[in-house]
Amino acid sequence: MSAADAADDDLADLQFFEIPHMRRLTAEQNAGAACVWCAAALAPGAGVDLGEGMGWRPHSCGRCYPLRVAVVRTFRNLHAHWTSCTPCEGAARVGDRLCAEATTRQAAHLRARKAADKETPTCFSCRNPITERESQAGTFAPHVWTAPNSSTPYRTFVHTGVCLWNETVL
Repeated sequence: MSAADAADDDLADLQFFEIPHMRRLTAEQNAGAACVWCAAALAPGAGVDLGEGMGWRPHSCGRCYPLRVAVVRTFRNLHAHWTSCTPCEGAARVGDRLCAEATTRQAAHLRARKAADKETPTCFSCRNPITERESQAGTFAPHVWTAPNSSTPYRTFVHTGVCLWNETVL
């Protein structure tokens, strides 16, 4: 993948998964005069343009943009591994640990989320937070799903096998 293609994927993922809905933003954030994530004021023409449409011009400050790019890249990296690694796919079905590579990628994603001040991820099934212990043990996996009657994908996580909090079998 070329650097331009990666940048296009980053922007598309930021637009779809990371930028807050325009109704949750201030007038300044919607106009591109403030960062959509930290609300820092941006001088005219400054910041990173995150696309526009229908009167919406979201921008990011120079601090938040690379942090959010790291979040989408590390999730994409983790999900790509998980969907192509036979041991990881099997582990998720039987409640075993994911492979060492997946555990390393999980840790990188959780570090990226923390650096970007994102909330702790939760298990899609049991709704409990994914703990640091679960990350170190490799007992959760990325989960991309689409809601019924929708084409909108959602990026979440699930415990592998049995949810640790309420014994729900996935």
